[in-house]
Amino acid sequence: MPPHSYKKPLGRSISIGCIVFVALLCLVLSLVNQATYKRGLYARYKEHIRDLLTFVQSQIDTDDLANCIKTGEKSPKYLELQKFMDTFKDNVKLQYLYVIRPLSKTPPDNVMNIIAAMSSYEKEFMPEMEVELNGLTGEEYSIECVSEYLKAAEKKEISFFSDSWVKNGVVYMMYTGSLPIFTSSGEYIGLLCVDIDITEIRKVIKESTLTNIILILILGLTFITLFIIWAHYNIAKPIQKLENSVTTFAYQHKGKEDIDSIVIEDPNIHTNNEVESLANAVVKMSKDMRVYVENVIEAESKARTMSELANKDALTCVRNKTAYDNYAENVINKQIKEGTAEFVVILKGDDFKNRKKLLTEATDVFKNTSANESANPWERLSAAIGMADFDPTGDKTLEDVFNRADKTMYKNKVAMKALREE
Repeated sequence: MPPHSYKKPLGRSISIGCIVFVALLCLVLSLVNQATYKRGLYARYKEHIRDLLTFVQSQIDTDDLANCIKTGEKSPKYLELQKFMDTFKDNVKLQYLYVIRPLSKTPPDNVMNIIAAMSSYEKEFMPEMEVELNGLTGEEYSIECVSEYLKAAEKKEISFFSDSWVKNGVVYMMYTGSLPIFTSSGEYIGLLCVDIDITEIRKVIKESTLTNIILILILGLTFITLFIIWAHYNIAKPIQKLENSVTTFAYQHKGKEDIDSIVIEDPNIHTNNEVESLANAVVKMSKDMRVYVENVIEAESKARTMSELANKDALTCVRNKTAYDNYAENVINKQIKEGTAEFVVILKGDDFKNRKKLLTEATDVFKNTSANESANPWERLSAAIGMADFDPTGDKTLEDVFNRADKTMYKNKVAMKALREE
């Protein structure tokens, strides 16, 4: 049997499809997991920042702070607030805790400092970080960052946004919560802000995402392996066995007339699923096909036998008038109409070319047989023969030729009768 060659073998298609499906599944699950984890993490930080801002706001005398801004002088309450914010920053470990007033989007000096907390470490080693009341910030804040501050100042609730910048080659990423503060009379003062460094948070998210991807890939590879093994033994291999049986049947029995060989070899598939049912159906179909072919052959044999019986005289076994009529009908309805008949009533081909010789021989045979007085009466045969050729210039139907032949035959018959009477 010739080897098979496929552009897309079933086993390979199943494997590729499974790998692509699992890869897409891993990608989707990873993205969903990352988004869910990130959303949950940021939700916790939002809640934490909200609590911090609410608590710090409760410690601010906004009327006193507004007066300090107007006078440019630090009141005792301002100093107490500074001390509270410094201690609070040490205890809570915040990145930044401050109050500012955004002025415009365009630097420089687009933000005014009001107060900012300093940790003990910053006081000792970074005293230059202390901000001045009503001090301008130069180009410290970017346009994007100040735009977020200005949006937050228009609201009366806490706003959140992310910001990042590069300093000394180091990338800093902050998550900021801003709460507008007002005097008792409703006069806007500025924004109370808390900054939390989310650089580490991003690392945690990446590590968590990577871990989940690895776990998903391990599960995906396990699923792929098990599915491919299952598909091989339950789909690909059984179908290949069935195909081999059918191909072998077609290749080995091509052109053979042995009816008993028209049965596909049972591939012995036992998968207890549709593949096994298909294999059984194919084998059964081949058996039914053999029965059908046997019936067809038997019917054709009977038809030939009946045709022979219908076209032969039962006593003489010579073709009868039915055979003659069938032949005449074929000549009239087919050969004459198609223009393919150059013909006689009985003779054709080489016999037609030698028709006069055959007529003479047939006449002599019957003449000698009839004149043989030593033969039995039933062996002394005689026949009156008439022959006519088809004339395409005058004959319109086959009957025209038959009529001329019949007249010739009748003249011979009369002459033979007269001869016998003499």
